[in-house]
Amino acid sequence: MNAQPSIPAVLLRQRGYTLIEILVALLIAVFLLGGLFTILQNTRRTSTQQTALAQLQDEQRMAMSLLNDVIQNAGYFDTNTYATPQNAWSAAVAVGPTGTSLAAGQAITGKHTAGAPGDVIAVRYATAGGDGIINCNGATSLTAATYINTFMVVSGQLECAPDGIAANAIPLVANVSNLQVWYGVSTTAATNNVDTYFTADQMTATTWPNVSSVRVTVTFNYIQAGSTATTAVSLTRVIALQGRVGVIPSNL
Repeated sequence: MNAQPSIPAVLLRQRGYTLIEILVALLIAVFLLGGLFTILQNTRRTSTQQTALAQLQDEQRMAMSLLNDVIQNAGYFDTNTYATPQNAWSAAVAVGPTGTSLAAGQAITGKHTAGAPGDVIAVRYATAGGDGIINCNGATSLTAATYINTFMVVSGQLECAPDGIAANAIPLVANVSNLQVWYGVSTTAATNNVDTYFTADQMTATTWPNVSSVRVTVTFNYIQAGSTATTAVSLTRVIALQGRVGVIPSNL
């Protein structure tokens, strides 16, 4: 019986991987790549969400700052030039976006809509020129000027017209869906301590001059990363009118 020829050791060392070994290696590689892809997707989603949140916070900060800086100046006028609000604004002025008018001496008005896009608010004040007081567009005047800053939400943007004319409004902040405004007044004579908040449709010719604070709620739209659903985020701020702080209404 003939003996089987032996395989040289050098040939044994040169033998390649089996098909099963290659398939197992490929399976492990696919598993690792899948894990890396998942980590990459999660990282991108987190980064996108953080960027969106940062943008939303910037928009919220800007919107509330603009509303606060403008509304708190409602009724301001240079006392060296005018003695009373009636001297500063001696005539009634129609405010188109609100559908109302500012009576002589009246500094604030508005329109209420319960649903989106919500309310419109207009505040009037007179700068002396060079006093650094800005209008709702962030501009100042070197000469005496009267502004009727009118805030409204149009097509998902908070807009403002410094002259109360809707056609002259410019967008300020995006991703805004609703603006709700309440006006704080005192129902007690000879005091300006706020005890009641009214919407614009509840205000009267006798309560508009007695507004001491304004409460605004701005609703922003936020879309989370990896989702198409819109999340509503609302911020509320109470703004005191500087011209009313410590002043008895009968003195205005």
